[in-house]
Amino acid sequence: MEGSGIRIGRLVVRLLLEWIFLAIIGVLIYVLYISVINYLLPSSWRNTLLTYDSVVRSVIIVFIGTILVWDTGRRIGDYISKYDNVRGTVLKFILDTVVIVAVLIALAVTFEKFGLSVAAFSGTAVGIILGLAAQQTLSNVIAGIVIIITNRYKPGDRVTIVNWRYGIIRAMYPHEGLPNGFTGVIRNISLMFTEVISDGGWVYTVPNYVMLDALIIHRNMSPFKRVRARIDLPSSIDPWIFEERLKDSLRDGRIRNIKVKVGETWQSTSLYQAIIEVLADGKADGEEIKDLVLREAVKIRNELSK
Repeated sequence: MEGSGIRIGRLVVRLLLEWIFLAIIGVLIYVLYISVINYLLPSSWRNTLLTYDSVVRSVIIVFIGTILVWDTGRRIGDYISKYDNVRGTVLKFILDTVVIVAVLIALAVTFEKFGLSVAAFSGTAVGIILGLAAQQTLSNVIAGIVIIITNRYKPGDRVTIVNWRYGIIRAMYPHEGLPNGFTGVIRNISLMFTEVISDGGWVYTVPNYVMLDALIIHRNMSPFKRVRARIDLPSSIDPWIFEERLKDSLRDGRIRNIKVKVGETWQSTSLYQAIIEVLADGKADGEEIKDLVLREAVKIRNELSK
């Protein structure tokens, strides 16, 4: 607890120093602007530029404020993510949205000072938003908000993303019916994109509108997993005996049930193909279970073939 308090104190001090530093920069920029107008420009330009003094101040405040909110949210979000990745991601997402709304409000107030009604500005803003709604940029933002609100997935979830936009070239070996998708762990959800770390270590950056449109298979929320493995057995091995030996050998807490079925018989009468169906716990790793089953199956095949 003491170490956590020290880290929080350092974070607060760092944020305060950044706020003071940026505030000083904002003041210096405004002083430089006034000095240039009063001492370097002709008087004919001075009066014209001074009429836009409030605009300059508003732009400086909005610019500095945006940096402050964004950087503060990023640092606090990163700190929280060390302890709760989901809440940290949601906080950063909300603060990004707040920055956009705050900038629009600041622009509306600035326009009001120059005689443009807020209603007119709001109507223009809404028109622009609706006009861009079909564009990917705003579609990503809206999709990101929907994903966060509905909690469709969150950082740390292991998922398979199935979407017609992205194709996959399958390995050329016999396999069961598999979803044509990308499997990995959700790392981050931003205003525009979702980051996924694949099982192979690749980092995928997927647009939010694609994620909203995709079929999401939640790997770590399944109540159970059904794993299938195939193995060729000599005809001399009775499938019933093979099944009983396999059940006795695979007494693993993650495995609920095992069945062995004869899938194919080849032209050669010396072999047949057995299909091993395993019902495993939902939190178990399917590939790990399959590896365990095949190792034991090969071992039992060798023993029964002697």
